[in-house]
Amino acid sequence: MPRQQQHLARLGFFVLAAGTVLIIALFLIGKNQHLLGSHFVLRAHFRNVAGLRTGNNVRFSGIEVGTVREMRILNDSTLEVTLLVKEDMKQVIRRNAIASLGADGLMGNKVVNILPQAATASYVKDGDLLSTRAAVEIDDVLRTLASTGDNIHAITESLKATTARINESRGLWTLIEDEQLAHNINAASGHLNRAAAEAEGMTRDVRSILADVRSGKGPAGVILRDTAMGEEIRSSMSRLAAVSRSAENLAADLDAVTKRLGNDLQDGKGPLNLVLRDTSVSGRISRSLLQVESGTGYFNQSMEALRHHFLFRSYFRRKEKGRNIQQ
Repeated sequence: MPRQQQHLARLGFFVLAAGTVLIIALFLIGKNQHLLGSHFVLRAHFRNVAGLRTGNNVRFSGIEVGTVREMRILNDSTLEVTLLVKEDMKQVIRRNAIASLGADGLMGNKVVNILPQAATASYVKDGDLLSTRAAVEIDDVLRTLASTGDNIHAITESLKATTARINESRGLWTLIEDEQLAHNINAASGHLNRAAAEAEGMTRDVRSILADVRSGKGPAGVILRDTAMGEEIRSSMSRLAAVSRSAENLAADLDAVTKRLGNDLQDGKGPLNLVLRDTSVSGRISRSLLQVESGTGYFNQSMEALRHHFLFRSYFRRKEKGRNIQQ
């Protein structure tokens, strides 16, 4: 009897131990601890894990490749999450991959997403630390939605007030119902169209004129395009400038002469003052001119007499024949 009780006790202990091991195995399998197969460890630092738990899934490009093994607090602003990843992902995940937190659906469990980058880098090794990206929190989204709802409410109230003012505005409805206003607007539109057409025609004319000028047609084109004429114009302008300078110098000289003559007349100096003011000198000059004139007459008479004198008659005839031959 005692031996039978010992067998029963052993059997009960064995069943209890087997049940305990089975329950633990089922729990670990349910938590995706990947007890079978080879794995390696990756690490990631976050400021806030937002409800992430040990055993949550790790995904690479949306595919489950491991689980969260451990979480520990490094300091007041950094949490280290240890990831248990399948061994064959060593040849897939690169060191520039970014880890971020996500969720299975809107309210599902948190997951760690490993996102590959376009730039090339070496493959990860056991214990490598991945870069992280802050996740969008549901609380932040809800706060943003609440703020957006408040803004929409304010905009709606403003639109309601604006609509009420429009409905109560008699002047606006008068303008809307005024047929003459619509007619005037149509007429103004027609005037604008005609003005635009005229402006377009003027633009075409201006373009035609400019084209003629560029091609050297017309007086403007000849002046602008003909280099020889341009040189002549520049030469003429230079000559005009020289003439202008000469005229200025001549005017300055005449002004100086006039001033000197005026000063001489005022001071009673110079020959001009003597001629103009001294009457005796003027008389002597007049008599001298008369004497010169009478002497010239006597000289002409003497020469005429010499022409007819027999001694000089042949000489004057030869001189006269010589002048006729030259003519």
